[in-house]
Amino acid sequence: MKKPITRYIAILLAAVVLFTTGVQEVQAHGVKVTTQKIDGKYKITLSSQESGLGVNILAFSISKGKTINIAYTLKKGAATSASTEIDESIILAPFRVITTNSDNIDGRPFSDIANTEFDEYIRNLHDVGITSGFSDGTFRPGNTLSRAEAAAMLSVALNLKPYDSQNTKLKDVNGHWGRKYINAVVNKGIMAGYSDKTFRPNNKITVAEVCTIISKSFSFKTKAQGTFGKLKKNQWYSAYVQNIFNLKILTIEDSIYKNFSENGNISRGNFAMMLSRALSTY
Repeated sequence: MKKPITRYIAILLAAVVLFTTGVQEVQAHGVKVTTQKIDGKYKITLSSQESGLGVNILAFSISKGKTINIAYTLKKGAATSASTEIDESIILAPFRVITTNSDNIDGRPFSDIANTEFDEYIRNLHDVGITSGFSDGTFRPGNTLSRAEAAAMLSVALNLKPYDSQNTKLKDVNGHWGRKYINAVVNKGIMAGYSDKTFRPNNKITVAEVCTIISKSFSFKTKAQGTFGKLKKNQWYSAYVQNIFNLKILTIEDSIYKNFSENGNISRGNFAMMLSRALSTY
């Protein structure tokens, strides 16, 4: 028998990084998802994050060969984890796994994402442990994202080793909550500081910057010629933005395209959507 190959479909479950401006306590709830590929099958395991409650898988469905939807219930006396297996011939890896608690069919891990275009993607990032949102149970998808938050998310998503040294050439990083994540992405060449040797971690990150760092972060397996008529030509970011549309990490159907501005700040919801799509495309 082949040795099981553990592969976290969203790359990580080593740590949880928050979309917040500082370190917060993780509010564990629902289930956490891990995936193994064993002998031509994907074994998907849900582990309960609720104290005193185990998990049972009720059903699953596959959407467009790229998203697995799993319904589960939490109950006392059940095992702390449950698994289901799917033949690799009917799913295209990498893929997203999205869970739904049938005990509360309308429930979401965050109180403010239902009926938004980001719902599926934020739930995906929550289910694989990438984000836990804010302590009040919200995600705040309309809020903007800082450079430090983006660095932290990407560092964990790429399973980069946090680099917590105070010895950094970026003079405004020491003492910042995101230092180890910023150092990790800078050392990897994914993000860079400015000519004045600052990183400006609390600055809002732009659409162009996000398109650039996502393009640099993953080796994508698929590519098509995307439709995009609003691209500014001959800018430092032009090729990266075109690449993101070619990969359909952004599309002209997304609301961000209506008033598209590469130099505008990106929302937390749009960043979550792009990161989730990237993780299921690379």
